[in-house]
Amino acid sequence: MSVDERFKKGIELFNDQKFFECHEVIENLWLATQDEYKNFYKGVIQAAVALHHLKRGNVRGARRLLKTSTRYLSKYGREALGLNVEKLIRDMKNCFEKDQDAIPKLEFHT
Repeated sequence: MSVDERFKKGIELFNDQKFFECHEVIENLWLATQDEYKNFYKGVIQAAVALHHLKRGNVRGARRLLKTSTRYLSKYGREALGLNVEKLIRDMKNCFEKDQDAIPKLEFHT
């Protein structure tokens, strides 16, 4: 399956810590998606927004989004659409539970 360019752009924005912009780009893809990856995109969006809130000091809102993001993403196994889902979940939990300066990067390959 080919990976949509909007998803690739969203990953790039996420890794540049432009979490709001990442959310905007992938949200457009999410709205247009009608297949089994719709909730996958939603999980990535929520991870980005969780980090956006964390950086802005809204820890409570960020933690809520972390939970829902993890719930969506965990259904996709170790990897989906070239994204290392397992690493993302692990890195997000590390960031929130141990080291808020350890901002995750998405590991992606096609």
